[in-house]
Amino acid sequence: MAEKAKFSVSIDAELGTALRQYAAAEDEQISAVISRALEQYLDDRRLIRAGLRAMADYEAAHGPFTESERAEADDWAAGLFERAGEQRPGEERRSA
Repeated sequence: MAEKAKFSVSIDAELGTALRQYAAAEDEQISAVISRALEQYLDDRRLIRAGLRAMADYEAAHGPFTESERAEADDWAAGLFERAGEQRPGEERRSA
């Protein structure tokens, strides 16, 4: 069994309520839900950092990205979010 570390954190009351409800509905401990979410968050951040490093390395070797390349990359990323049914970063969620 992995060694455990205890933390004390404060979160928004609504988020705490949603967390308790989710954990209860899934018959899981809150700690398990938080651990999985934090692991995913940290993995995502590692991936983003690696991508940013790769972009910086590319630009250092080949020069800055052109406006056309940036627009193409933006369109490609937008397509990923649309296929996943998610909102794009920086985009406000609209209600019907």
